[in-house]
Amino acid sequence: MAKSPTRLRVLSASDIDRAIDMPASIDVMSTAFGQLAAGRANVPQRLGLTTDDGLMLAMPGSLPDERALAIKIVTVFPGNARLDLPSIYGLVLVLDAPTGAPVALIEGSHLTALRTGATSGLATTFMARNDAHVVALFGAGVQARTQLAGVCAVRGVREVRIVSRRAERAEQFARELVGLDVRVLREASAAVRGADIVITATTSSTPLFNGQDLDPGTHINAIGAYTAHMREVDSMAVRRARVVVDTRHGALVEAGDLLIPMREETIGAEHIVAELGELVNGSKRGRTRQDEITLFKSVGHAAEDVALAHRVLEIATAQDIGTMVSL
Repeated sequence: MAKSPTRLRVLSASDIDRAIDMPASIDVMSTAFGQLAAGRANVPQRLGLTTDDGLMLAMPGSLPDERALAIKIVTVFPGNARLDLPSIYGLVLVLDAPTGAPVALIEGSHLTALRTGATSGLATTFMARNDAHVVALFGAGVQARTQLAGVCAVRGVREVRIVSRRAERAEQFARELVGLDVRVLREASAAVRGADIVITATTSSTPLFNGQDLDPGTHINAIGAYTAHMREVDSMAVRRARVVVDTRHGALVEAGDLLIPMREETIGAEHIVAELGELVNGSKRGRTRQDEITLFKSVGHAAEDVALAHRVLEIATAQDIGTMVSL
């Protein structure tokens, strides 16, 4: 008897956007981090492979409460910018939890950017002042766009200051931001001073601004640095801030923004006050004072990918979004 072919639903970046928006993605992240903090997620530490030119990561995970099972493969090659190519490529393979059968293949770069922006939006909900409306944004790529979208979904942003090494990309991004007061700046200090929220979404290995320039009450979402030897935020900014991470384990292995100040003995591991899921579940607080500087450091977690891929597939299946292929 001939074996039945495997049927996969293939979802592109545009399919993802048809299926889910940023506010709904933030809700998905809230559920995922809540389950993660409560110990109801089965997600091993991601496997990384370094090459001469970049990094490949494999991230499997399961959320039993959602009956969600998936694995993401992502590559991070910073030098691609010189070739006018994306720095990040990725694919997410979604599996049927009861049988292990592959059921969907989802474009992973956009899913990664969307879940990362949604995670920062979730952190901003708990950590930024309610009246925050001025954003300093470092970066003008795909991640910068979803980071800003995540923040705009939870705060009444009116002004955006963009700082990027590629002025033409920043100017193009600024033209896309209709309805906001947008400026492209060269000086980091001019962007940071007076900002309510600072977003770092670059591939820089060195600090992007002087931590002394942060005003009291500023919130920082630091998401670009992804190894123990990279950082976008200097030791002064970290020392001044109340620090929350996506996960402690991931941060203490991969977050150069925090590990470098620890090696300098500027801070200790206890400087990390909470994981994001603890804020979601109410066991810890994100912001305790109006004048407090807060910092959310994210290195990414497979629970985010599994949760969002699962929800996108549910919606895509119900609405017949995507392309069916047989293998």
